[in-house]
Amino acid sequence: MKKRSFIYLAGSAAIIVLAFVVYVTMDSETTTAEFNPEPDPNATQFSYKDERRMFEQTKMEEEILANYNEGTYSFEDPFVKVDPYEVAPLTALVKFETEESMQISMTVEGKDSNGDMEKTFEEYQTAHEIPVLGLYADHENTVILEATNEGGETITTEVSMQTEGFPDDFLTTELVETAPEKMEEGLTFIIPSTRYVYAVDHNADVRWYSSLWNSHLFKRLDNGNVLYLTKEEGQDQYNEILEMDMLGKVFNSYLVDIGEYDATNVVHHDVIEFPNGNLLATTHDTDSDYVEDEMTEIDRETGETVRNFSFRDIFPASFYEEYDSVNAEDGDWFHQNTVAFDESDNTLLITSRHQDLNMKMSYPDGEIKWLLAAHEEWPEEFEQYLLEPVNDVKFPGAPHAIMLMPDQDGNDNTNDYLLFDNNMSIIRADEDVSGDYSRAIQYRINEEEKTVEEVWSYGEERGTSFYSNIVGDADYLYNTGNRLITSGHIEVEEDEDARISRIVEVTGEDNAEVVYEIVISGFEQGESRQAYRAERMSLYPEEDS
Repeated sequence: MKKRSFIYLAGSAAIIVLAFVVYVTMDSETTTAEFNPEPDPNATQFSYKDERRMFEQTKMEEEILANYNEGTYSFEDPFVKVDPYEVAPLTALVKFETEESMQISMTVEGKDSNGDMEKTFEEYQTAHEIPVLGLYADHENTVILEATNEGGETITTEVSMQTEGFPDDFLTTELVETAPEKMEEGLTFIIPSTRYVYAVDHNADVRWYSSLWNSHLFKRLDNGNVLYLTKEEGQDQYNEILEMDMLGKVFNSYLVDIGEYDATNVVHHDVIEFPNGNLLATTHDTDSDYVEDEMTEIDRETGETVRNFSFRDIFPASFYEEYDSVNAEDGDWFHQNTVAFDESDNTLLITSRHQDLNMKMSYPDGEIKWLLAAHEEWPEEFEQYLLEPVNDVKFPGAPHAIMLMPDQDGNDNTNDYLLFDNNMSIIRADEDVSGDYSRAIQYRINEEEKTVEEVWSYGEERGTSFYSNIVGDADYLYNTGNRLITSGHIEVEEDEDARISRIVEVTGEDNAEVVYEIVISGFEQGESRQAYRAERMSLYPEEDS
């Protein structure tokens, strides 16, 4: 492979200068910098667009249209195709025509009133294509359609939709606690380390899943579609990033080929969407002896690689050359599991499991803003970035999933961050409590003063029943202020090989109340079937806005 041109810190001859265009938003007093860095012309091309799934999809759509045209379908007797793209079994496409322009509302009847899935399609028209989401598996679902004309007159009809049962290897989800009136609206989407993404309601009933293989990534884009990391049937490597809607229709497919790499996790943990539409994926550098320390930026329109970024260009060589802890034999010194974009100042939030580290940095030049980590094992030149604790602060061990929270204290000088602290010491976290518990933790950081304090946490009080040595997630829920926490790989006392994932939604008070809890089982250590993350989202994207 060609030697790559990387982006170095200030002082390196390879710096690419960001071209920031500043504009003032008309509906806000804040000034925001436009994010559109120049592409690196020397980027090694790892990525490209692939049209094969869309080609197969077109044939499916042609067959659906041919079947539809063979009949005469009306509001009272519509055309129904369950799982139209053969990848989302609990969905359906409904087609019919009306003589006058009508607005359509739809309800999938739930097993209780809180389980109803409702959606109104605002536009008045005569030709209707209705995406039905939220069916139950192995069930004769009742779907109520309501049509309203522009004069306000309404008619209704019922449609029955039979679905098939789950695949034999589907995991078991058990309800522990539910209080729907206190929960954030939406379904809980469970994203695995490998196999099925699925979504459950307040009763832990599955209301959506995809039969496509998935690893680590299921994330809603600004346009309402989702990013979905998958692989071709029959191959081992997760190297295909899809842009897909909830019916399973694929709009874009990006393949990542990093050359000689034998493991399954070509794109290994995370992908984000930049404000300019580009994608940033966690990948590897096969020109080196190290893994999981590289990011690849992909042009959304062309599929071409815009930039290669390596964390070895930020940290001292001793960090990776002398690393001798978990997975050292694989060269896995950094193990990046999170990248998030902070639009307030166009920076990245990064989580590194094997450095017991969360950090903030500029992109693409890689200038470190702060390091959230214990102060041991840092060279002198990095001490300026380390956050000083205010009062008692436990720094994270093997952490996951840092995210910026909305303003919590009305102080412009501070920001609050939520993350999952696995509490497993890799090289610099607290060994005295390592393995005793895992927790979601909210830190408050003053970037100017370089200080950090603990504001809130949940999980320590549950001890080893909430301890996950790998994976984990913590999300702030914007409407209720609740937090959704995933402890994904918990030992089972009765069976040393078995593991469970525990997902809880708790309130944001100091003495947090559990308002929802589920336990996922049916996998063993080493199978990678655990819940990597969980997200609370609506089936229809506009309902999340």
